[in-house]
Amino acid sequence: MNAIALHMTKTSQTHDNSLNASVTAMGALCEPGHTAVPLKPSATMLASGARAGGVSVEVAWKIYQAMIHHAD
Repeated sequence: MNAIALHMTKTSQTHDNSLNASVTAMGALCEPGHTAVPLKPSATMLASGARAGGVSVEVAWKIYQAMIHHAD
């Protein structure tokens, strides 16, 4: 196998793995009750969470982090 063919094979395998990972992730989001959320919430999200919970923005941030890190 020449260098170009070897490179094309490796590149194709990398893209296939990326595509498979993407399909798996999207499949998980298709389950009822699941949604994509940012790992870092916006200031508006934190302020809304703090108001809703009657806590400080710092506490809302800690709660958000705990939920993200312990999601099933």
